[in-house]
Amino acid sequence: MRTTYARLGALALGLGLLVPAAAPPRAAGAAAEPYLIGAAVSESGPGATLGRPEADSIQLAFDEMNREGGIDGHPVKLTIVDDQSDPTTAINAVRQLLGQHVIAIIGSSLTQTSLAMVKDVQEAGIPMISLASSAQVIEPVADHRWIFKMPITDTKVALVMQAYMKRRGQTKVAFIFRNDDYGKSGLQHFQDAAGSAFTVVDPQAIDAKASDATAQLTHVKAANPAATVVWSTLPSVAVVMKGYRELSLPYPIYFSDGAANGAFLQLAGPAINGAFIASTKINVAELLPANDPQKTIIDHYIAEFSKAYPKDLPVSIFGGFGYDASQILRLALTRAHSSDPLKLRDALEHMTYNGVSGAYRITTTDHNGLAEDSLVLTQVKDQKFTIVK
Repeated sequence: MRTTYARLGALALGLGLLVPAAAPPRAAGAAAEPYLIGAAVSESGPGATLGRPEADSIQLAFDEMNREGGIDGHPVKLTIVDDQSDPTTAINAVRQLLGQHVIAIIGSSLTQTSLAMVKDVQEAGIPMISLASSAQVIEPVADHRWIFKMPITDTKVALVMQAYMKRRGQTKVAFIFRNDDYGKSGLQHFQDAAGSAFTVVDPQAIDAKASDATAQLTHVKAANPAATVVWSTLPSVAVVMKGYRELSLPYPIYFSDGAANGAFLQLAGPAINGAFIASTKINVAELLPANDPQKTIIDHYIAEFSKAYPKDLPVSIFGGFGYDASQILRLALTRAHSSDPLKLRDALEHMTYNGVSGAYRITTTDHNGLAEDSLVLTQVKDQKFTIVK
């Protein structure tokens, strides 16, 4: 039988328990030894709005593969562990997965948890596909030979935002960033990408779980910028957005792709209208032309996720990252015709794939493979994503 393990919470992780879940019989022809694949994602804690749809989507992808006979004739045995959005728990999770002799690891959801996992994965010589944003997870590539990632790098997110802002003369920018590796690297890479073309004034840190942003927004008002950039995720982005409207701040507000989440639009309510958010195409799927090269897989993913996990709707960019990581791993294993880690890593370095999140062209010098055209800049109108022209 195909064995898929139930997701492991903190207690199970601490005790090293595996909980078998019910599964259908193995598809005909899938008689080879199973491929053991692990995932460590943030299903609880501040990163839960990322990790939960990622876990759902990883499960969805491998369920689809197993129904179709597995990968290159091998059924997949999947273990998903909740790292609680915590770097120490993420280290314990990755060590548990390595102890099970997995052939690859997907995760983690956050920059700080992914960075915590890198050392053990590199030493073990096992490919890891991160779902985190920051470029520092994979760069420099020479020092991250075993690490790949699905979200477009934060540098490219910055470039997409800046191209639009520059055309409108919005080059004096207030900046609010999540007070961790994600936010700090976002600020740094925004400044690096901007060069001398933009001035970032009085950047302000905010806690990932902040319930008030008055102090940060008071600094924004005093800076009198041409625009404000927020580099964070839920729940803090909703707090910033509501506070922004309550203070009647007149400056256009831009959010990084960490906020490109339908749940954000729901939580912020009408206050979100007018905000700009960098996003993959999944949030504007219904607006894509029929000949868009991603439309078929995006529509498939949205339909299947909606059927399998209605409680976790709306779909999000984060689930797309989990689905794409699983599909790229399938393609690499099929290409390698082997679970040998080095052969699998080499296959990953020569991967072309049109996914939910963009057109991936992974190479020996680019372990992400997404170009800026994988992103769209959206503006929220009537609490819906629209494409900025």
